[in-house]
Amino acid sequence: MELEKNKISINQIVAQKLDTEVCEGDCIVPDIKPDIYNIISSSGTVSVYKKEVMDGKVRIDGAINTYTIYSSEEEGKKEIRSINYVIDFSQIVNIENAKSDEMLEVNTKLRSVEARIVNERKINVKGILDFDIKLFANNQEEFITGINDILDLQKLERKMTVNSLLGTAKTKAQVKERINIDEVDNLTEILKVNVDITNKDTKISYNKILAKADTKLKILYLTEDGRINTASATLPIMGFIDMENISEENVCDMQYEIRNMVIKPNSMQEHSIYVEIEVEITASSFETKEINTIEDLYSPSKNLCFTQKQIKAMQNKKNYKDTFSIREKQLLNIGDEKIYDADVKVNIDNMRIGNDEIELSGNVVITFIHSMNNITELGMTELDLPIDYKMACTGIKSDSQVKIDLSVPLQDFTILPGGEIDIKIDVEFTANAWVEIMLNEICDVKEEENTENNEYNMVIYFTKTDDNLWKIAKEFKSTMESIKESNNLDKDTLTPGMQLFITKYVGVNG
Repeated sequence: MELEKNKISINQIVAQKLDTEVCEGDCIVPDIKPDIYNIISSSGTVSVYKKEVMDGKVRIDGAINTYTIYSSEEEGKKEIRSINYVIDFSQIVNIENAKSDEMLEVNTKLRSVEARIVNERKINVKGILDFDIKLFANNQEEFITGINDILDLQKLERKMTVNSLLGTAKTKAQVKERINIDEVDNLTEILKVNVDITNKDTKISYNKILAKADTKLKILYLTEDGRINTASATLPIMGFIDMENISEENVCDMQYEIRNMVIKPNSMQEHSIYVEIEVEITASSFETKEINTIEDLYSPSKNLCFTQKQIKAMQNKKNYKDTFSIREKQLLNIGDEKIYDADVKVNIDNMRIGNDEIELSGNVVITFIHSMNNITELGMTELDLPIDYKMACTGIKSDSQVKIDLSVPLQDFTILPGGEIDIKIDVEFTANAWVEIMLNEICDVKEEENTENNEYNMVIYFTKTDDNLWKIAKEFKSTMESIKESNNLDKDTLTPGMQLFITKYVGVNG
């Protein structure tokens, strides 16, 4: 039996799991630093340098680079200092049926960093990590579209457009830079580091993907004479990813992940900070493909047997971008104090998908580190701003699957007279959307000996509620065309109680 087949590459999500790990360790205060009196703030940046799928489990290795700002008090003199501590982690997540040849996508988010005083020379640092783990199986699925040597083959076909995986590839982008600080500043230690990857962009041409983004850095540091200052920089990252047969019509899913980061002061004479960041960029590209699937088949003259299986596929895959902007003034109540740093954290608590839009709700938490009493003593003040935003997404449907990625390309704060602060924040949302569909795949078609002996030349049949032409034609080994011709039907629809004359089918087989 000669079968006609069509092939598509299905990138199926075979497993998804959310997992949380609490990483912690005790850090001894270096001898050159004073005792800890009070902890002011703790923050960190996560790096993931290895991900691995094994049979029945997933392993994720990385580190949290933490900074804890604290105050000391000796002989009535207060001093601000910081401790940089790295917490290594190796998280093993059990996932039933995970296989080593499956593709892994992990979105790792640092939920929080906390530090507590054990004694004046030791602190305990705790980081909470959230892992969103997805496993994909890239299966080459073959669909039977016909049987060449059966001329009276009857097929119930379904034409559709699906998104077939074209390929997945990775590259590494590296930034090595020297960030200058004020010439009058002799840097003694780095107090805090903020890192954010923003302004992500993709260009496709000549079997290559050009991935571009900005690494926004803000570094809080302490000078030799006890002053606190900041250094900011926007460092471009760029990587080329080879992918055969890719074109501008394809949809690309991009993921940027920090693998390694080194930030340290250069010599005092250089008045600069050395920065080295390695970013892994992963691209998954999808092409739009039209396929004909056979949902059912039979032959009036032969006894065909087959098996069916259902596979999950994607269609209407598209990426949307939009920006939520905050432009407002808030009362901060810190008087004339100086703001040294501001952490912006965006939380999305609820997402509702409607036709042509996504509704997002949550909040933006801004944590300001500022002076107190106009001296080097530090304080913290928080502002909580709501998010209630409708993101325009033409073509998206309420049954779409959506993954949201966000970054903060703009954050600008200006203190105004009277204790107000002028806030300018842009949150860029990227929505990766698709619709999941189930395809019925016919496989293992065989011809068996026909033991039925149909003696009739014509059957009179009265239709029932759930009847359709295909079902009746298959039951009586006829064809839809023959039934329509015998009953002068000009369309396929039937109503209950219709009288149909079904003649015995006479066909020619090769």
